[in-house]
Amino acid sequence: MIYDVPAITVLAHQCAPEIATEAVVPLVVTESGGDSLQINVNKGPRVRAGSVVEAAAIVRRYVAAGYTADVGLAQINSANFARLGVTVEQAFDPCTNLRLASLLLQQGYGLANRYYSGLDAISATYSLYNTGTLTRGFRNGYVGRVWMAASTMGSVQAVPPLPATGAASNGAAAAVVKPASERDPWIVGQVASNVIEVFK
Repeated sequence: MIYDVPAITVLAHQCAPEIATEAVVPLVVTESGGDSLQINVNKGPRVRAGSVVEAAAIVRRYVAAGYTADVGLAQINSANFARLGVTVEQAFDPCTNLRLASLLLQQGYGLANRYYSGLDAISATYSLYNTGTLTRGFRNGYVGRVWMAASTMGSVQAVPPLPATGAASNGAAAAVVKPASERDPWIVGQVASNVIEVFK
């Protein structure tokens, strides 16, 4: 099923309430275009399945051949399924997929806010989500695409400048994400008429 922005927003409120919709919806639009059956085989094709059963079979076939696949609305990587405690089929469930994205974003922000603050920390979180590094998502254009989607939707007035990458890349590799109980709570929503703060 393909979800439009209002439907993704409703799902995000229901399934990923820990993260502001202003952060999740542009990510989903960038990742899958709202297609809950979208599959991106890393170093392989992008595939759209006709059903969850078909999608799960495709993912299993590629994983068995040594690939990883990004699946569903938020394109959760198959390498994370076991760690996140989900099956392939569960990862295609739209609500479960957004819940998993929320968990990954929270973990990423726990690391990003050690090296960046404000919108720069959010940008680094998006980079981690896409690449597993604090800065590669700046260079490959992913973070800019998420911010462009946010700007197009009106979540931010303009695409923010990307942060400098030197400081974070020097010490971030050895950093460990704090457990959720030790992280700062997230601020959700608009905090001023011209600023959206979605993460603390």
